[in-house]
Amino acid sequence: METLCNERFVVTYQIEAPGYEAAKAIAWGVQVEQTIEFPYDFLTDEDIKRDIVGRLESLEPTADGKYYLARISYGVECTAFEATQFLNVVFGNSSLQPHIWVVDIELSPALIGRFRGPRFGLLGVRELVGTPKRAMIQAVIKPMGTSPATLADMCRSYVMGGADVIKDDHGITNQSFCSFEERIKRCAAAVAEANAQSGRHTLYAANVSADGEAVLERAHYAKEMGATALMVAPALIGYGWLNRLAADDELGLPIITHPAMMGGFVLPGISGIADYLWMGLLPRLFGSDMSIFVSYGGRFTFTAQQCQQIATYCTKPIEGLKATCPAPGGGVTEKRLPELLDIYGLDTMFLVGGDMFRRGPDLTANMKVFVDLLARHS
Repeated sequence: METLCNERFVVTYQIEAPGYEAAKAIAWGVQVEQTIEFPYDFLTDEDIKRDIVGRLESLEPTADGKYYLARISYGVECTAFEATQFLNVVFGNSSLQPHIWVVDIELSPALIGRFRGPRFGLLGVRELVGTPKRAMIQAVIKPMGTSPATLADMCRSYVMGGADVIKDDHGITNQSFCSFEERIKRCAAAVAEANAQSGRHTLYAANVSADGEAVLERAHYAKEMGATALMVAPALIGYGWLNRLAADDELGLPIITHPAMMGGFVLPGISGIADYLWMGLLPRLFGSDMSIFVSYGGRFTFTAQQCQQIATYCTKPIEGLKATCPAPGGGVTEKRLPELLDIYGLDTMFLVGGDMFRRGPDLTANMKVFVDLLARHS
């Protein structure tokens, strides 16, 4: 008898079914589909049956009786210890079937040891920017179509106003009107000069989302030019690339993750993945130091409860994983900031975009208003 898997992790699926036996049948389909994807009746290898096929650890109805929660365990070796295959085991083909949602993942020590999570994490980011207590603030340079020179001027103004982090807008990549290389050179230099002048430690995060190996090429170029952080959209480039950036010791930079393209996975529908996993736990596992997610009350439809749960999965104690800094954005306004602080607490980095321009064109003064407001509520 050969042991094929020595350790297991657990995925909880929420299943919509008319009764227990129907839910159990759906769970069995997941157990097979997510592993062997082969008719179980044709399987003759007992080692595969025992170790590879998913195991139903428990099946219980939800409190309201509408769904069933199936806890299914998988051998960690099935993941090949790769981000891509890990996600494939969690919800590959079963994501194509209706009435099944992934609502929790219980990581095993081997997975945590392999993927390692954030290099800096929440506390490390606080140390880097020199903000030990108050809630932090992240500014965005935008809109698309703005020249690299003007974006660099924005960076300079944000630093002088006290921003903790400045990032490229996720839609600004390598367009003909704003090339990646020129933007990074100008913005990194502007932030470095303003930091030297002001004594601050503002980070500049270059958006390095790109195709394939270009992600790494842009990341290393950004560091060479003086960028002090990176940003990627993992739903666009893949979580494997996020983990590769986070594990690259030559880079050694904090990483921001952006939720672009995540809505199709997490918005209400007939199947999907819980938002607190897709925007909280998974970015954290694969190395995000700061995870941007949409806040409630703005132009997005998330509720306060949803947002709190995303933040919780960014920061709740998990042995071997540093906390990721929650970075809610969208609807973060000067007027709403006290309310948002009550919801999220101080261990948060608020992403402020369009509202930074509401008071007028003086971005330094505008940023100071936000920073002073955060300081008063710390």
